[in-house]
Amino acid sequence: KFLLGGLLGFALAVPAGIMQADVGLNRVLHNTQWIIGPHVHVAILVGLTMTLYAAIYLLLPILTNGAKLYSQKLANLHFWLHLFGGIGMGAFMGMAGLKGMLRRTLYFNGEYDLYMILALVCGALLLIAFLLFFINIVMTVGLEGLIGIFKPVKNKNKDLVPAE
Repeated sequence: KFLLGGLLGFALAVPAGIMQADVGLNRVLHNTQWIIGPHVHVAILVGLTMTLYAAIYLLLPILTNGAKLYSQKLANLHFWLHLFGGIGMGAFMGMAGLKGMLRRTLYFNGEYDLYMILALVCGALLLIAFLLFFINIVMTVGLEGLIGIFKPVKNKNKDLVPAE
């Protein structure tokens, strides 16, 4: 499911990038929120991270000697919050860009506040989704297992030690 979400993210971001390559549209959209919203944020926050989440969920039982995921419900909630949060954030930033909101510019007149507040809400969904993912992973491997990642292991098996 996460891999399909990642593919959807790339499927939405690539046409936005192709549109930016058009000289006429680039004259209008260049240096606006459109560039970083629908193209960059959707490609990275949805396309790339959903693909990475898919890999983590796939490799988790392999790397933890068959540990069963703590909660499938948390993983499903993580998926939907991340998908809607990432696509929503990119969409609202894109709408602001289409209205002319430049990036790296402060606006004090409230002209784009609605778009940015909605993008902020979607960004909060992304944060909540990540926290659900983190909790699910920690509960799966346990706190001791998580801390154990950073502790050196004393190897008692001499077969694995290089010859002296």
